[in-house]
Amino acid sequence: MSTTTVRDLGRGLLRPRFLIAAFIVTALVTMGMHRQRNLNDKVDVLRQVFEMNGMANGQFGDATEVATKIKNAERLYQKQVQKRNNYIRENNANVGAWFPRAKEMMPFWWYFQPSFNCPYEVERVGRFNDGGKWMCGMTVLESMTKEDKCVIYSLGVFDDSSWEKEMIDRTNCQVYAFDASVKGISGDAAGNPNMHFFKYFIGDKDRVDNDGNIWRTLKTVMKENGHEWIDVLKIDIEGSEFAVLNAMMDQFDILPFSQLQLEVHVFEDTENREHFMNFVKFWERLESHYLRPFWSELNIVYSRIDKGLGLSEYSFINIAGKHKFLQNL
Repeated sequence: MSTTTVRDLGRGLLRPRFLIAAFIVTALVTMGMHRQRNLNDKVDVLRQVFEMNGMANGQFGDATEVATKIKNAERLYQKQVQKRNNYIRENNANVGAWFPRAKEMMPFWWYFQPSFNCPYEVERVGRFNDGGKWMCGMTVLESMTKEDKCVIYSLGVFDDSSWEKEMIDRTNCQVYAFDASVKGISGDAAGNPNMHFFKYFIGDKDRVDNDGNIWRTLKTVMKENGHEWIDVLKIDIEGSEFAVLNAMMDQFDILPFSQLQLEVHVFEDTENREHFMNFVKFWERLESHYLRPFWSELNIVYSRIDKGLGLSEYSFINIAGKHKFLQNL
């Protein structure tokens, strides 16, 4: 029986197939370490944000404990982000169809999963059909007293105020509504003393347009009303949300609201990769400003009626800043 010398073994390990295998193993290990390091970096940034905003021991609880809870949810969320990025890269042009014709293609909204775990109960508030919103932690809002000065902003009200009415009925919050397309609040919340209406459009700059409509930025109206923080921000402004949110992200490092209820309107041909990637960049910018989606509700009526139009409700929680949803964790 032949024996294998150290020299023979060395020669075997230097064969191309062994070198390739070793390279692949090394690359996979390195990638895994890199991903874990990126995740740890994100958590460290969140920890610094908490501490920077006064969330230290004795004021808002233990910052380390809060960061640990966020870390667990963030770890799962970043896994989904990595899957999304991998799929977009691997499928190149085959992305973004409303109604895919091939089984290897995904519908547009599937790329933007609401995969962050809300740390509280989730329930739908407002009317049963279009107009209701999926809220995280209504018990947090319900526990706030008048001294807490809870503030809700609603951009775009039109003829449905069922969500605003239920928020007023169940909390001590004051609701501020902005919409220059209507004369005032109609529907369920009309005439309520805790409902405040402003005939403004919220946009990306302060101006008056050719039709005499007044436009204000969120930063401007918050200053006018003496508000530094918004507990819930609702945006339903028929496609203008992109300009408005980009302006907010230009003006604020940490967005000044705890929770965002957003109806997203996509009017472009999403099978065009450039259009699709523009939306990806917008979505990634929301993520970079610490917004995490915990729920979505696709408007299948409009998606079916008009294949060039996509509407979906999204609910986000802000995992940065000094606010009640982080304080109560």
